[in-house]
Parts: sequence; C-alpha cells; structure tokens
Amino acid sequence: MDILSFIIPGRLVESILSSRGELKKKLIIGIVFVATSIIVLTFLSSFFIEEKVEAKFMLSGFEEVKSPFPTFPQLLLSRIIYTGMAIAIIFIVSRLILYFIKREDAKISALITFIFSSFIVMLIATAVVSPILITQPKAPYIIVDTEFQDVTIYNGSFTGYSEQRIVTISSPAISIGYLRAYRVTPDMKIVDWRVENVEDIERLIRESKTVFNMSNIKWVEEGVEKTLERLELATGQWRTIHYNVYLNAVWLNVGPATVTQIFSMFSPLSWGLTLLFISRCFMKTYQTSMTVAAVLWIITYFIFFLFGLL
Repeated sequence: MDILSFIIPGRLVESILSSRGELKKKLIIGIVFVATSIIVLTFLSSFFIEEKVEAKFMLSGFEEVKSPFPTFPQLLLSRIIYTGMAIAIIFIVSRLILYFIKREDAKISALITFIFSSFIVMLIATAVVSPILITQPKAPYIIVDTEFQDVTIYNGSFTGYSEQRIVTISSPAISIGYLRAYRVTPDMKIVDWRVENVEDIERLIRESKTVFNMSNIKWVEEGVEKTLERLELATGQWRTIHYNVYLNAVWLNVGPATVTQIFSMFSPLSWGLTLLFISRCFMKTYQTSMTVAAVLWIITYFIFFLFGLL
C-alpha cells in the first residue's frame, strides 16, 4: 500500500462505519469534547480581550476610535479553523508514523477517537487557568503605529507631500484606500519604540507627533471629484473616522501585564499536555514503544510551532 492511500479520508470513513457500537459512542463523546472546547476557548478569548486588555491609541485624531479587537464571531471562526488544522496535523503525523512502523492494519477509528477525546485535556486546562485570569488586573497597552484599509474621513483635512510637492485636501468626506498613522521625531524619522521602560515610552510620545501615509485617496472639492495616488508625511484633523479593515498595529505595554503573560503561556502548555495525552493513547492502542510516542509528540509539537498554532 502506498503512503497516500494509507492516509486518505476514504479509509477514515470506512473504518468509522465498520467500528463497533462502543467505539462509535466514544467517537461521539470525543466530538462533543472538541465542540465544547471550541466554544469554551472562544468565550475565554473574548473575555480576555474585553475584560483584561485595556488599549488606547496614542495617535492624534484616534482618541475616540475603538481598539481593533476581533469580534466574537471572528474569534469563533478562527478557533474552528485553528482546531481543524490541529486535528488534521495530529491525524496525518500519526498515520505517517503508523505507516513507517509497518502498522498499516491499524484501525483509523481508534486513532480519531482518542484524538477527539484528548480535547478533555484542553477543557481541564481551561478550567484551571480561567480563575487565575479572572483575578488578574487589566493589562494596559497603547497603540503608536497602525494601518487600515477602506477608510472614510468625515469633515477632514490633510496637508502632506505628494511627488515632492505640498498638497492640501479638505472635504466633508474623504475616501482612503490605505492609511497608516504613526509617530515621527522632530527630524521626521519614525520613532524607534525599542525602549526599556514606560518612562522612555512617555518621553518619546512627548517628543514626537502623529503623521499619516495614505494612498488611493478620493474626495469632492467644489463639486468636482478628485483623486490622489499617494500622500505622505501628512498631518490632519477630522470629525469622524471609520475603517472597514484593520491590518496591523504596534502595541506597547505600559503597566503590569501578568494576565497577558499567563494567557500567552496557556496555548503552548495546554497543547503540550493534549499531545502528551494523545501520544500516551497512541502507545497503548497500537502497542508501540515510548520512543515512537515521544517522536509523535516532538514532530507534532514542532509542526504546531511552525504553523503558529501554539
């Protein structure tokens, strides 16, 4: 049997359909564990973002703009994709190891069952860390550099450089395809935020100002629609700003951040324990050596790291 036919989904479906009633029941329980962990972890992420992170823009004109946090549906969708990728990686690596140790007759249904069931470890880890997160104070952050797409400025004006000449834009509504807001020093150099303490951050903010780079600009002036390809090192003001797509930002911590440190450690630790559970089940189910189980853990964890799943 070639390696591709060994891991194709058709064998998985066939194995599940031919499995015993008890195994099917365990598989259903495992699916419940996966679904529950997705929902619980989404709620935990939402709680962390809304209740434990305090962020504000330190950019002129953005004082009233809400921080670009993901919504609950966005978190849920990303969690589903994230979990699906993780399960696929674990399954493929496990099947490859079975192939190379000449266990081609191994039941796939047993493998997928204990992979799904391993998510109980994730639920236990969540139950342990949640009370710790709840008791921690908020972590304060400031945003000093940010990028958006599809921006609309209302009652605004800008003055900046376009093709080495000074250009002023003023209109009740300005449409901007791309906008970057950041801070520069008096000699118009981008501020280097690689500093050691909050005092240095505060000093750099006092000594710098906000400027904008933008492209694909459209506005109406005296009844005529005008366009401008680029405007750089611009200063400006407006009444209201609305953006549709958040791209990127530079976040700086300006206070105690124990809660973010705990949250950032949660994923690598919980996945490490979950993969340990899977490796143990793999060893017991397929009667492999501890070395093979360790190889499964190491390879899978490393792939998780490469794909940014930790």
